[in-house]
Amino acid sequence: MDQKLFSMINGFAGRNLFLDRLMVFASNELRYLFLFVLVLQVGTKHSNKKIVIESIISVIMTLGLKKVINRIKFRPRPYLTRYANVLVSSLQDSSYLSKHTLLAFAVSTTVFLYNKALGKFLYISSFFIGLSRVWTGVHYPYDIIRSSILGSMASLFVNKLNIRR
Repeated sequence: MDQKLFSMINGFAGRNLFLDRLMVFASNELRYLFLFVLVLQVGTKHSNKKIVIESIISVIMTLGLKKVINRIKFRPRPYLTRYANVLVSSLQDSSYLSKHTLLAFAVSTTVFLYNKALGKFLYISSFFIGLSRVWTGVHYPYDIIRSSILGSMASLFVNKLNIRR
């Protein structure tokens, strides 16, 4: 199923220049939106600073989990093992978890816990980052699903720790 979904989504790559450019942008640049949102939170009220602290801890946690999981489970990127329309260059490391998607969902979830409207906007952006990683040929859909769940769970866990409240 994962391979079929990959072929279906990645099969759209190379058909429409505008959509391809949009997906490359989402894949490579949209992640900076999350950093921008966190920077804007720093100079505001106390509860917004909690967003930044919890997001940073969640991001560090997800990066650590990714490192541990990828030592246990290696999965070659789709373009290494099958025909794929590759629109962005990527390392030849494990595809099993998507760092871009992990970090996007970790921040989105933390923001959503404090600011529903902004959190929903970031969730939509996170979804597009994940979709773009498949579209551009560097991840399988299940890599994205696993990453979105793990990133979100890490943020929920950090939030339950009641850090600096």
